[in-house]
Amino acid sequence: MPARSGRRSDTHRGDDPAELSATWLLLIYTVPAQPSRKRATVWREIKKLGAVYLRDGVCVLPDQPGTRMSLRALASRIEQMEGDACLVEGAQLDERRVKSLKSQFSAGRSEEYAEISREAGELLAHVARETEHRDFTYSELEELEQDLSKLKRWTDQVRERDYFNESSYARVQTLLEQCERALEEFLERASAEAHHDR
Repeated sequence: MPARSGRRSDTHRGDDPAELSATWLLLIYTVPAQPSRKRATVWREIKKLGAVYLRDGVCVLPDQPGTRMSLRALASRIEQMEGDACLVEGAQLDERRVKSLKSQFSAGRSEEYAEISREAGELLAHVARETEHRDFTYSELEELEQDLSKLKRWTDQVRERDYFNESSYARVQTLLEQCERALEEFLERASAEAHHDR
C-alpha cells in the first residue's frame, strides 16, 4: 500500500484551489492481465487517492508533495508487480481539461460525502428509535459509538482526497456533531436508567 502521506496540513486548506492545481501528476501504467488481482490492487490504490482517469492506464492528481510521494510509491509497487509505470510530475494541462478535471474531483467527493451523510442520518434515526423504546443498554451504546467512529474515519479518508475543498464537507461535519451529541444524551439516559434500576 502506498504511503498515505497525502494528508494536507490545514495551511493548505486556506490556499487558493486554483494555485494547488497549477501543475498535475500523471501516472501512466500497465499491469499484467494475469493474475487479475494485480489490476484490482492498483485500481483500489488509485481510488483511495481519489485520482481521476484520463483514459485507461492514465490517471491524474494535483501535483502536491503528498500526492507525489503516494504516486511514486504506487509506481514502484506496479513495477514490483512486473508492470510498467511512468510518473510525469509538473504537467500543465489546458484550461478546458483542468475545468473538467476539477468537476470530476468535486463530483467524486460530493458523492462520497452524500453517502456518509446518509449513513449518519441512519445512525441518528437508530439512536432516536432506541431512545423511544427506552432500550438504554451499554452494549447498544458501544455499538453506536463504533458506528460513529467508522463514519469519522471514513470522513477523514474522503477529506484527505478532497483536493478542491468540496463544500459538502461542512454539512457532513455538522451531521457527525449531531450524532455525537445524540450519543452523549443516550449515555446520560443509560446511566440514569442503570442508577434507577439499582
